[in-house]
Amino acid sequence: MKNEFLLLGSLLILTSCAKPNIHDPDAQIKVNINGDNYVIPLNHIVRPNTGSYASFETNMGLSYFFWPSGLGMTNEDKDPNVLQYDANIVKFHWTAQNSGIEGNDMSTRVNIVKKTNRKVMEKDKFRLKAYIDNNDDSIITYTGNIYPNSPTTIRCLMATNKDQNSVCQMEYLHPIYNNNILLEFSGKNLGDWQSINAMAVNYMEKWHQG
Repeated sequence: MKNEFLLLGSLLILTSCAKPNIHDPDAQIKVNINGDNYVIPLNHIVRPNTGSYASFETNMGLSYFFWPSGLGMTNEDKDPNVLQYDANIVKFHWTAQNSGIEGNDMSTRVNIVKKTNRKVMEKDKFRLKAYIDNNDDSIITYTGNIYPNSPTTIRCLMATNKDQNSVCQMEYLHPIYNNNILLEFSGKNLGDWQSINAMAVNYMEKWHQG
């Protein structure tokens, strides 16, 4: 099941047509996401010294930031493509504004979670309702509302031993921008799910070029 969490990250890659100056601490990269244009600080996409800036196309944004500082990567940071290397890294995906959501709408997804998993009230926390997978006790899906009338699911693969990290994926449809937001973060930061989202959306707004 852990591969499901990592698969999304491997499918979503950002690039630029022009290779930026990796020695410039303020280097930025232009990204087109399904017609939406963004200018993103390079260190929020990848460590500045990796050199992976070939031309490409994508329909989803992908960036990283540290929680709670909000800072991007440095040359000394570990590979952000494997979340287990640093539990303070947040992976942030988003689609273009007014792109809606693929598959079931979030209300339907929440209803499916409620019907196909067992409710465990003693695990409710952080203004979230907890449901455990009927076939795997290490998978907990939380449901809640990130904004009024904007339901979210947070699916967590809980660590089963001290050598593992818990990984959570939060997903919802933004009520203003009508786009799909997906955040991946360590289970140890679950209590900060609302603040992590606020930081991610703030970055998206700041980077958006209209």
